[in-house]
Amino acid sequence: MTKPAPTREELRDFFVEELELTDELLPYDAEFAVDLGIDSLTTMELVVQLEKRYGVRLAEAEFAELTSVNAVHAVLSARLGTA
Repeated sequence: MTKPAPTREELRDFFVEELELTDELLPYDAEFAVDLGIDSLTTMELVVQLEKRYGVRLAEAEFAELTSVNAVHAVLSARLGTA
């Protein structure tokens, strides 16, 4: 069963926890790869966690769109409905 789409704040909290950052280091529009240096392996691990947490399966084609908290929020909102 899928859960409702998370808020941007919930997603930022998820990434802050998983990446061991502080809120100040993770603005909503920070580019994961460019601003935070997150590699593709870490991205895959995060996608797996998001899929488990929200009960959704993300297609590989969507992975390239997951570049920031805002972008992840947009993808999940489109798939799960607006939070």
